[in-house]
Amino acid sequence: MTDQYQGYTPPPGQQYPQQQYPQQPEYQQQQPQYYQQPAAQHQPAPQTEFYQQQAVGSTAGISSVDSLSSNEFVVEIDGERATGIFAVSGLSSYSLKMEDGKPVGMDFPAIVITKMVQQDSNLAFNRWTRETVAARGTRLPTRTVAIIAMDEGAETRRWIYHKAWISNIRFSDFDTALDFLIEEKITIQHGGVEEVWTR
Repeated sequence: MTDQYQGYTPPPGQQYPQQQYPQQPEYQQQQPQYYQQPAAQHQPAPQTEFYQQQAVGSTAGISSVDSLSSNEFVVEIDGERATGIFAVSGLSSYSLKMEDGKPVGMDFPAIVITKMVQQDSNLAFNRWTRETVAARGTRLPTRTVAIIAMDEGAETRRWIYHKAWISNIRFSDFDTALDFLIEEKITIQHGGVEEVWTR
């Protein structure tokens, strides 16, 4: 109730009369005038000879890369291709043994081959590991191991490890919280490596 109707009680069934307010003029919003830069200032920079040469050079550099891809390789055991290989680490074609800062001979660092655990006992790696475990260190079953780099299915280079023998066999952890394949890591010692370029 407003002050205008204080002390007034409308008859039963009636309401307080509605107060009339003067009509307000409609507000007309003026559109702001934004500053427009001349169109000429937004034109792209001209393609000079310098920029054109840079673009051509960068494209040529990408298309002419001559290298090896880390996921294109093959492992052979006595000429038999091994399957289920995940990775090869420790690959080296030349290493000197040093004493007091002087070379005293060749060094033959081990390589580690990581592969999936396979159940077929007749596979090349499984035959080799079974012979090694059965020997219990009394003799060292040796193989010739070749790591072959490929380029779109074509062989480009190979590293041949002669008189290779297994010094360690390890497995990844069993874990119910994981859904990964169990890995088998095989450490291989050798009597020397030969690098062969096939291209």
